[in-house]
Parts: sequence; structure tokens; C-alpha cells
Amino acid sequence: MGEAEWARRRVLAGLGALALTAAGCSTGTKKAATPKPPPVRPPNIIVVLTDDLGYGELGAYGQRKIATPNLDRLAAEGLRFTDAYTSAPVCAPARACLFTGLHTGHSPVRRNPPSRGGDLPLGPLPTIATLLRDHGYRTGLFGKWGFSLDKPGPDHPNEHGFSEFYGYLTHHAAHDYYPTRLWHNKEAVRYPGNTGRAGTDYGPELILRHAEAFLDVQADDPFLLFLTPNLPHAPAVVPEVGQYAAQDWTDAAKGHAAQVTLLDSCVGRIIDRLKARGLDKNTIVLFTSDNGPHEEGGVDPDFFQAAGPFRGYKRNLYEGGIRVPFIVWSPRLLAGSAGRTTARPAVHYDLRPTLVDLAGAAVPVGLDGISLRPLFTGQGDVPEDRPLFWFRNHFGTTPSQVKEDHGRGDRTAAATRQGRWKAIGFGRTEEYRRPGPNWQWELYDLAVDPAEATDVARLHPAVLTQLRQSVMAAWTNPRDA
Repeated sequence: MGEAEWARRRVLAGLGALALTAAGCSTGTKKAATPKPPPVRPPNIIVVLTDDLGYGELGAYGQRKIATPNLDRLAAEGLRFTDAYTSAPVCAPARACLFTGLHTGHSPVRRNPPSRGGDLPLGPLPTIATLLRDHGYRTGLFGKWGFSLDKPGPDHPNEHGFSEFYGYLTHHAAHDYYPTRLWHNKEAVRYPGNTGRAGTDYGPELILRHAEAFLDVQADDPFLLFLTPNLPHAPAVVPEVGQYAAQDWTDAAKGHAAQVTLLDSCVGRIIDRLKARGLDKNTIVLFTSDNGPHEEGGVDPDFFQAAGPFRGYKRNLYEGGIRVPFIVWSPRLLAGSAGRTTARPAVHYDLRPTLVDLAGAAVPVGLDGISLRPLFTGQGDVPEDRPLFWFRNHFGTTPSQVKEDHGRGDRTAAATRQGRWKAIGFGRTEEYRRPGPNWQWELYDLAVDPAEATDVARLHPAVLTQLRQSVMAAWTNPRDA
């Protein structure tokens, strides 16, 4: 697709601040038409979605033991969110919401897969990649997918808008850092020197190389690149612990810290590649995590203060389980927000409408998210008190997560935030259905108590009633209920 066609699309889509085209008109036959500036195509977009990285594991978010210089620089040069959330406290539903723009009351995937038999599918819903591919984007996903069987089929990423895929098809396959097999589109690539946790070919490095090769392709079309490494998910397996070798830490702590620093270096390599190819001036980079920090494989999240100042971990609906780092970087395209920090609440199911909006395509109706473009560009705002929604239905538990939930870690739970107020409800059983009248509810005022130390439900019964009604309204029965 040529530059002239991109210019036409941008004008029709009303890209505003991101478009540099201008319309002129003649008031008479003798006056020459005003020259138009050269057309500019829609922005390239890169989304880096990490696996189990806590809010407090980057230097830009308060980390003091783990080095993350590249991400800290992006946070300083770009827009850093302090109140950004994942869509769920575990992987599969969080990623499904991000791709579809639906929260866990409406998404087709609301829990992690129950076994190695196969992941839960997204079904026929269009994704971010579907819409941008149809809008002329070259699309690629490199890393963890997690919505299909471990073989080609209707739930393969190629069938969900990604023209190029390399990585792990299933949720459980991504637990192997030295995989015996990865998928390049629908072809299996074997690594006979690997055994899962040891070997000769490190999965994250293989994935990064394919992402870099995607950036090297010279094409007129803009691109959407999702980089979804399994770092720093357990187990804490790395080729070497590097700068942490001399620390008086457990082996798991050294490995985890090395995973996070390796993740940071991967992002640095992507930025370097953009600059080397002259792509950095027309590319928007987003960095975030799929849920809060894990406590698996011997890793102690409290040792690193991985949840930052917040209560909870992966699988909790307290802030530590769902509040995540979120950085948006594009110093030229998003100059209006460069070097800023925002406390406006944002959630991952906002990304589908946001990225579609930035690309100049029509934002679909019926989504639970909103476009964050005004915040990204620095030319507007988004509502501060819109209700956000989370649901948890996950049977895996870890000691710290169970302790935070006061023994209710294996029960269904739901939460909503509206402005300063946040309500969390716990079911009586593991039942996978609408929140009911017998649930136990807590209420927190995040404006004065972001650590959720004091339940104020008895002091503000009217507020809790309103938020409980919001939770009820956000739920529809899933297909497999």
C-alpha cells in the first residue's frame, strides 16, 4: 500500500494530532492551491507484555536491588502510569482481555487453563491484530500465545490477525525456558539440544531474534509487533546470573533478578534496532505486565518488594496482584506526554480501543475499554471515576496469596474500582458464576489507603452498595458456564 493511500486514510479517520496532513481549499481560480505537506503513514506500534512482573520490579517504580536501566530511561522519556492495571490477576484471562477489549465479566476466557490438555480459546472475536491487519498493518507476535492446542488449528495466532508468529502456542509450554519445540507460524521448529530447563538454545533469546528480524523487514506498511516473552515467570532459569552472582542471595533470587535484567536488555535491544533502522521517530512502544509478581520456584516477592507499596501478589485482587507497570514511549509522536507521569486509572482492556484509535481505524462499539489516546498524546484526559472491573476464578494458590486472602484464595472473587473507592468480594465456593448475595465484601479508600490496610465497608455502606451493583451489572454468564 502506497503513501498516498495512507494519507487518504488518515484524513478520513481524523487522526488529529498524529496526522501531519492538512486540507486546503481554493477561493478563486487564479489563486494557487496551498501546498500540502508530505503524507505521513500511521504509527508503528510495539507492545511488550511481560509475564508475572510486579509493579515494584523496575527502578522507575521503586526497585533498588534489580537493575533495569533501559526501562527506567523509557519511563523518564515517555509517559509513566502509576495507576495502571492488568485485566485479571492471572495470565490467560488477562491477555484475553487485552487482545479483545472486554473485561472478565464479558471475555470468553476468564480463567487459566485447567490442565495441559489445551488452552481456552478466544473464539471468533476480533483482536487488536485482526483490526490493524485489516487496516493495512503488518502484524507479528513473538513469544507466548496461550489460547490454543499445541498444534495448528482455528485458535492459532495466524487465525487471530497475526501474519507472523514465533514462540510458544500454549500456556504451559511457555514454562520451559529451553524448549524442545517452538512454532514458526504453523511449522514446528525443533531444538534437540534442549530439555526444558537446560540446553543450548534459550527461548527468550530465540524469540527476541525473530522479533528483531521482523523489524528488519523493509516495507512501506506500518507494523504492529507484540513481544510477549515468558520472562520473568517461574522457574528462575537464565543462561547466567551475571552481575548478581556475588550477591548473598538464594539461587532463586539471583535467577529472578537476572531474568528481570535480561528482560530490560531485551527492550534495550528493540529500541536500539528501531534507532538503527530509523524507525524510532514513527513508532510507539508500550511496556507492561500481565499480572502481579509470582511466588513460585523459590522466589520470594517480598525480598524484592516486587509489589511495590501495595498489598497482594499474583492471583490476588488486591492492588499488588493487579496494579502493574505501564510505560508509553514515543518522544516524537507523543511529545505532549513525554517525560510525564499520570495517575489516571487505566486498564489493559483499554488497549484495543486505544491502539485502533492511534492507527486511525474505526474504534469498535461494544467494548469495555476506552481509548487512552488523549493521555498518550498529552492533549486531553479520560474519566477519573469510571468503573473498572476484575473477576478471578483460579484454583492455583501460593502461601502469600492465600494469606492475603485470609484463606479464601481458592474461591471466586470480583473487584471494582471507581475513582478513590475499591470493593472486593469473595464467593463462598469455587463456583464459576455471577457474584451472589452471600459473598463477603470489603471496601477500601485508595486515596488515603493505597495499601488496602483498612476495610471501611461499615463506614460507607452506601458506597459499597453502589459498587456491588456495579459488579453485578458487569457480569454475563460465560459460554462454558
